[in-house]
Amino acid sequence: MPWLIAPTLDNARVTRAPRRHERSQTGGARARARSVTTVIAVPSRAADAPPAGFPLAAAAASAHPSSEPRVVRWRFPALPAAVADAASAAWGVTVVADDTAPDPRDGRAFSVLLAHARSEQVVRALATRTNLVLPAAAALVVGDGPIAETIAATLSAGGTRIIRVIDAPAARLRAHLAGTRTATASAPLPAADLSIVTGEGHAPVDPAARSGVAIDASLDGTGLIRASGETVRPFVQHIAPHSWVVAPPEPFTTADGEPGRIADLFVALSILHAHAADADAGLAELVLS
Repeated sequence: MPWLIAPTLDNARVTRAPRRHERSQTGGARARARSVTTVIAVPSRAADAPPAGFPLAAAAASAHPSSEPRVVRWRFPALPAAVADAASAAWGVTVVADDTAPDPRDGRAFSVLLAHARSEQVVRALATRTNLVLPAAAALVVGDGPIAETIAATLSAGGTRIIRVIDAPAARLRAHLAGTRTATASAPLPAADLSIVTGEGHAPVDPAARSGVAIDASLDGTGLIRASGETVRPFVQHIAPHSWVVAPPEPFTTADGEPGRIADLFVALSILHAHAADADAGLAELVLS
């Protein structure tokens, strides 16, 4: 049965089309029965309901209710304006990027959660945006921080052959003891199907200087030297005879523009930071609860 749907701001009016026997039969005579109209109310988000995409931030705000506006400064990439505005409107917390402020990645809980969230984004992008068979590929993972470590562990668990490129001796030792093949950026790098750079403890990498597919997993787009070329498929550019670059996923938003996991973690930490002495521990407890 056909339905005519006319959405409004707070509800949708759904009207059933008249049945055939209800319509005029001859000579323009009026229908014997009138059509039936049913109105189904579709509730909109309540004024005090949290915006979509912020479950942890909403839980943090619920644990520390406050109507006082607060400004929280971090040495961290800035949130997109729409995401920052949504958090400010919902909970009165304004998150500001400030190079002189504390770095939230110094907190162990936030650092681990950030690494897992970014690893999930990057691995999913590689699986959906390229035709690489990841379990059969060899991958260089460049970086000495938790994002590189988590991406390497995730891909290795799926069968990808991993080579960690690490300059920091302690981080290289830790990878070596974990059974991972390692190399340094100063030495000639082995060939690989895929290069994943995280911007953690290394200079920007030139993707055109290496064969294979490259992706920048850093949060601020500083892991790769910028390069452009012919778009050969969505999100993939051919930049040199044997080199391709995959567009990285946005760290703070999902494909449909909603706040993602990293944005939720960051806003939740900011709310806790405004109220608690140890916001990082509070974030860990929040995730575990």
